[in-house]
Amino acid sequence: MEAVPQHMTGDERHPDISTVYEEGSRASDPIVELLRQYVPGNTSVFTIAVCTTILHQLLTLVPPYLLGVTLNAFFTGQRTALSVAFVPQPWIPSSIRGQFGFIAGLFVATALATALTQAVQLVTFRWFQQSVLHDLRTDAYDATKRLDMAFFETEATGNVMSVLNNDVNQLRDFLLGGLRQFIESATLLVGLLVFMIGLHWQLTLFSMSFLPVMFGLVYVYQQAIEPRYEDRRSAVGELNAHVQNAIEGIETIKTFSTEQRESAQHRMHSRAFWHADWRAAKLSGLFYSTRRLLTEVMSLAIVVVGGWWALFGPPFVFSASLSTGLFVTFLFYGRRLVQESSQIGDLVDTYTDARASAKRVFGLFQYPTGRLESANAEPLGSVDGHVEYRDVSFTYPGADSSTLEDVSFETKPGEFVGLVGPTGAGKSTILKLLLRLYETDEGTITIDGIDVSTTTLESLREAIGYVSQDPFLFGGTVRENIAYSDPNADERRIVEAAKRANAHEFIRDLPDGYHTAVGERGVKLSGGQRQRITIARAILKDPPILILDEATSHVDNQTELLIQESLHDLIATRTTFVIAHQLSTIREADRLLVLRDGRIVESGDHEELIERDGLYASLWKIHTGETTKLPEQLRSHG
Repeated sequence: MEAVPQHMTGDERHPDISTVYEEGSRASDPIVELLRQYVPGNTSVFTIAVCTTILHQLLTLVPPYLLGVTLNAFFTGQRTALSVAFVPQPWIPSSIRGQFGFIAGLFVATALATALTQAVQLVTFRWFQQSVLHDLRTDAYDATKRLDMAFFETEATGNVMSVLNNDVNQLRDFLLGGLRQFIESATLLVGLLVFMIGLHWQLTLFSMSFLPVMFGLVYVYQQAIEPRYEDRRSAVGELNAHVQNAIEGIETIKTFSTEQRESAQHRMHSRAFWHADWRAAKLSGLFYSTRRLLTEVMSLAIVVVGGWWALFGPPFVFSASLSTGLFVTFLFYGRRLVQESSQIGDLVDTYTDARASAKRVFGLFQYPTGRLESANAEPLGSVDGHVEYRDVSFTYPGADSSTLEDVSFETKPGEFVGLVGPTGAGKSTILKLLLRLYETDEGTITIDGIDVSTTTLESLREAIGYVSQDPFLFGGTVRENIAYSDPNADERRIVEAAKRANAHEFIRDLPDGYHTAVGERGVKLSGGQRQRITIARAILKDPPILILDEATSHVDNQTELLIQESLHDLIATRTTFVIAHQLSTIREADRLLVLRDGRIVESGDHEELIERDGLYASLWKIHTGETTKLPEQLRSHG
């Protein structure tokens, strides 16, 4: 299933996940959309499940009918009373004893067929459920990867996890229970009405007189409960987001002694979920108690009127007679009719809860994103590393001011470019636009003369190695994290990459060497060790363009010098962009771009910029300790 994303411009704020499907989709109902998209891939097993469910429910209607026929024969003593409507007359024995044996055989055959069809329908529905859930989970996971970075910077991770786990699991309950129950109830209601009308249409008409009241009650309940279920889903998403945030930041919480504050926040979110759930529970309780009362009244009415009818003749305006056996059959059928009509409330409850979850899942599928690659996007091909920015401007979604304005520069293949400037000047943003983690609002970025917006994302990012200032490791081994950029790399290449990143020595000293588990997000390693592994990952990739965004920010001075030495040969053979607050790291750059307020204010090598005595020269003096005075041009931005 391919979600069709919507484009969202930079000045729009990200909507809530649960409202996207409702606002943006032309499809009517999210549950209908769920079945429309996922049943075709499981048609055969779904067909078997539906057919056996229908057959199973129809078979459950046979024993009450046989019981009524048997009672009629017992009370009247007539052989013809044992005639069975759905069995050809020649098949029925002529003797009363033979007929009773025949009826007993039908009871046994019906019981066996009922058990068999139930087993088949349970197995096939379980298979159908798990197959759909597998596809749904995969699509939901893939949908999160298609979203742009702005989504993850504004949407709480716990809320996304709530969609991927809680909401998908809620649909699991619907697919196995609710959908099957709907087919069962629909089959029984139709089957009961057909059986009852065929046996005694007048008593059937009386039995149906209460159904409009039941259906009206269900409709009112469905309209009232749906917004409460949606509120409950949103509340549990916010609760999960807070819990995940607290767990990820547990070290900060402990070091700042904010346990009580965080506990208060957790109680607030938990209480909000409690209240949302309580509002839904109160309405559900009122509905189920009212439904139970109405069910008992309907059942009692059928017993009283049917009993009077069998004993004293037709009541009211009715005229047809009612035998004892038929009355007993109707007691079973009438009770089932009342029960199944009341089960519609359960179906509505399950459906409404699942609908709220389906809206959030499909909302994730259809969430607005930045521009994705066009249908005619082409691979980038062989890359020399000639990069050019032409009048590039960019504003983060929801931001009040632009981050970059009219940025233009050009780098030659193999050039080493350093980006300098105060925090928030736009250095990292420039390079994230090259990776198309964000899309430019204006202007173009080209590699070897090819507009990156016309290339496939995979080929573009294959050509670029990126080391972030926030090193991230996956929860696996050291080897797996280094080889993440090239899973097919052999041991020799992995070790060589680690050596060039000055990581081999400490890796060798770990308990299991390259097979040591790093823990979630690499928590078992120091910040410097994590950073060196991410650098080794980029070295192993061996890309024609390399981006180092504060890549040595988490290492000590000695390690930084060693990494710089190991990267010297790497940088010399490819186009390299380096962002560093430690200006000594980029002093040897072929060119330095100095940014302030999203604009390039200076450009040149180290010696040229020192001679100009501008912003870079002032920053260099602070770096070398010549002065501690903040440059005048930064005072208003500091």
